[in-house]
Amino acid sequence: MTDAVQADTRVDPRQLLGAWANSSDEWVRYIVRVVLTGAGPLNSDEEDHAYTLFRQEKALDARELSTEDQLAMIDGEDEALEPLTVTSLSEVAGVNALIGGGVIEPHQGLTILFGENGTGKTGYSRIFKALAASRTADVILGDIEATAPQSPSATIGYQLGAEAKTYAWTGQRGVAPFTRISIFDSPSVSFHVDEDLEYVYVPAALALFNHVIAGIKAVQARIDAAISDLRSGPTGLLGRFPRAASVYPLIETLGAATDLDQLRAMADHHTDADTRIGTLRRTVAALEADTISAEITLQQRAERVLAEASTAAQILGRFSPATYSSELTALAYLQEEYRAFRAALFEAADLPAAPDDTWTRFIQAGEEYEAHLSAHDAHDADRCLYCRQPLSDPARALIGKYSEFLEEKIAGDIEAAKGRLSALTSPVFGIRTSDVDAYARDHATSNPQPVFLPLLERTLSTATALLDHLRDNTPVTADLLAHVAADADGLTEALETTSGALVELRGQAARRAETLAEKKKELVELEAAAELARSWAIIEQQVRDAKQADRLALLAKPMPALLRAVTGLAKTASDQMINESFDALFAEERTALRAPELQVEFVGRQGRAHRRKVLTGKHKPSKVLSEGEQKVLAMADFLAEARLAGITAPVIFDDPVSSLDHRRINEVAQRVAALADTTQVIVFTHDIFFATTLLNLMAASKRCSYFHITDEDGKGQVTRATGPRWDSISNLKKNINETIQAAKSQQGDARAALVRTGYDWIRAWCEVFTETELLQGVTQRYQPNVRMTALPNIKTAALPAAIETVNRVFEEACRYIDGHSQPLPTLNVSPTLAGLEAHWAELSEARAAYLSAGA
Repeated sequence: MTDAVQADTRVDPRQLLGAWANSSDEWVRYIVRVVLTGAGPLNSDEEDHAYTLFRQEKALDARELSTEDQLAMIDGEDEALEPLTVTSLSEVAGVNALIGGGVIEPHQGLTILFGENGTGKTGYSRIFKALAASRTADVILGDIEATAPQSPSATIGYQLGAEAKTYAWTGQRGVAPFTRISIFDSPSVSFHVDEDLEYVYVPAALALFNHVIAGIKAVQARIDAAISDLRSGPTGLLGRFPRAASVYPLIETLGAATDLDQLRAMADHHTDADTRIGTLRRTVAALEADTISAEITLQQRAERVLAEASTAAQILGRFSPATYSSELTALAYLQEEYRAFRAALFEAADLPAAPDDTWTRFIQAGEEYEAHLSAHDAHDADRCLYCRQPLSDPARALIGKYSEFLEEKIAGDIEAAKGRLSALTSPVFGIRTSDVDAYARDHATSNPQPVFLPLLERTLSTATALLDHLRDNTPVTADLLAHVAADADGLTEALETTSGALVELRGQAARRAETLAEKKKELVELEAAAELARSWAIIEQQVRDAKQADRLALLAKPMPALLRAVTGLAKTASDQMINESFDALFAEERTALRAPELQVEFVGRQGRAHRRKVLTGKHKPSKVLSEGEQKVLAMADFLAEARLAGITAPVIFDDPVSSLDHRRINEVAQRVAALADTTQVIVFTHDIFFATTLLNLMAASKRCSYFHITDEDGKGQVTRATGPRWDSISNLKKNINETIQAAKSQQGDARAALVRTGYDWIRAWCEVFTETELLQGVTQRYQPNVRMTALPNIKTAALPAAIETVNRVFEEACRYIDGHSQPLPTLNVSPTLAGLEAHWAELSEARAAYLSAGA
């Protein structure tokens, strides 16, 4: 099988790129020229140059750079890689639970690392996967059972070309040149079967397309950044303008569509703008001081006080001292007459004290009680109201005088006189002067004082004096109220004046609010116009920037089409350089591994080649194929990909034959062995048939090393060997004898367990004796060939006796080991040490007899 497939004719990617660039803008041509001449991506300075050329070419900036000439057709060759060979893996620490001291020295051809599940093989394979940055590389953990886990480390010896080197690995992923190692394992099957895979190897010529795309994207990123910067504008510009100004919405929406002529007309460029602003501010401050409102408040209080004083003066003016004195004199006379009548009426009544007002109230209370009893039909005129004793004639006479006293006319006259006095005095008692009193006290020492303050004070004094007379029931002279009428007129006049002043003040206040609003608006507009003039350069620049940002956004629209064009070129080139080659290589590998036929589709994304495998009806292979078919299909894909560039680094297979039948295991072994003839191949496996098949295939070339991985003294113990270790007669004999001796030193369950173990060893001894000595190794487990040359060595005459003994003891041993049932007669019958010794002696004698037969 060849390791490369050549297409008859190929279009050079450099020629494709050059022809396309010559029909594109200058800045694109510059990017392609740099990529083609440097065979790599643009650096930061070159990206800046491309963007500068873009701006000058599009007349965004003045042209300073020279014209980018047409590209001449450039030829080139892909790079040649020095071969990589791993020579050793040692000093492993902190990887899973691998013990230290293990050394693996891979062969330049095939290296087999064989071990059962859980012995530590995976730890070593994970190191290679990390170094190579394999698609299925796992996170490497230390010994999770350790109290202080170590960091992962190992020493890798390798040869790069003719130079021997070492690398101290400390857990890094993707370390050159180990990234060239190709690794196949079970988890990668799904990638190789179902996923749209990008090629691990990309020829340098195809990588040029990626570099061109990266350069175009770099210019695009700078355009986007410039647009963002241009549109951000200076911060704080809007905050310079009052929100109420008419220019504010225009500044708020400042952009490419802004009419600069309109804004310029709104600006105030006069040199005296600041002076006019100062004058307006002082005017507004004066209006905002609001002295009129304070004056209104003062006049409102004066109006309230004058109204209260005027009402009091009018009440005082209506009071008649003469009438009051006359009624007071009449009341005094009636009261004196009443007392004289009362004394004369009861002069002979033998009262304990002279009748006075208290006595009068006593008599009135008795009269009321009598009326109460009469209402309830309970009054007895012959009994005393209080003590309920029978009344004597003198007592009846006294009660009659009581009734006569209460019915006396003088009492009614007195009540009538009191009513007339109350009518005269109640308006005066109702006078309210609290506001007048407070106002008079507040202004007693003020300067200047209100002109009506004397009227207030005199009215307040007159009212107080009059009230004192009325409370004391003393006569009031006309002199006390002689000035009241004049004061009332003065207060009324002062009230009218104050009310008129209030009306005028309120009118002035209303006009002040309108004037203040006008001046404030004028001030806002003047300040905005002046700020517009001061900020004109910034505003003009921001508008220019916004217009340039719009131009840049328009110029950036073709960018996606440019990227698609490069992707299309890359697809054309990859179809010829990769896809066609891969298709042929994949067909070869699929035939060699007997993998199912299917269709490979090649898709390109962003200048990168991808491949996709589908079955009829566009079904994913994993939905149709068996697990074994998927594995060999994935392996065919893996090997075809690895061969694309010519394999110059190790190829590693980690457990490649799980889920495969014996026929396919043999086919995979043959493909791996063929690969190992020209390439370093490392195989991790627990499949003994696969391992022995590989050893047999490599026996002639001797290009093979075998390492056995065990966990006998700790996980990952490495032992160099020639092949899998088989059980031997001598080893089994030793184990049986040691088990018998150990059983003799024990009792009970411990002895019984050892006896069963002894029978397990006897069973294995029977199998090995039959395979190696009775049948002379003609057929052996895990060996694909029958050794016909050994057939004459079988001692046919001695076979029956040996077979009888071996078969009988073997069946007996099977009854005593786990996994074998027993017949009912011997169920629960445990083997004995004596029986074990007897059976071992029979087998030993049968072997000796067979070996000595025909000697």
